[in-house]
Amino acid sequence: MSEKEEDYIKVIYQVSKEKGFARSIEIAEKLNVKPSSVTDMIKRLQEKGYVQYEKYRGIVITPLGEKIAKKILHRGRVLKEFFKIFGVRDDNAMEIANKVEHYIDDDSFERIEKFVMFVDSFKENPKWLEHFEYFIKTGILPDCDRIDHR
Repeated sequence: MSEKEEDYIKVIYQVSKEKGFARSIEIAEKLNVKPSSVTDMIKRLQEKGYVQYEKYRGIVITPLGEKIAKKILHRGRVLKEFFKIFGVRDDNAMEIANKVEHYIDDDSFERIEKFVMFVDSFKENPKWLEHFEYFIKTGILPDCDRIDHR
């Protein structure tokens, strides 16, 4: 599935979640594309079974499309948190996550997801994360124990 298709499915899901359907004009506005581009993509997505166009109602996401949209949105949330752990600004973290979510393989994503869960499980920042912040600010590696991975 292409990055564009994923973006369309995500937007259709988000818009239709609010009112049960999406209109081409809403999708065009959110994706900053021409309505004619939306029409072409909707045809393609409908052929693949991700959406259904209903005359006089609009575009409805199918269960298959919803499953994909939820997966993409979940990846985006986790990746955003991953970048924020390292001090990336919220808006920048979201922008990067939206790009990476399309290209990351399942195994790499799973490791990142577990890493985010691991870091979130600490009541306070882990010591190594404080060491990292110190290094970013000063450029000096603090004294710390190293783990031997051999």
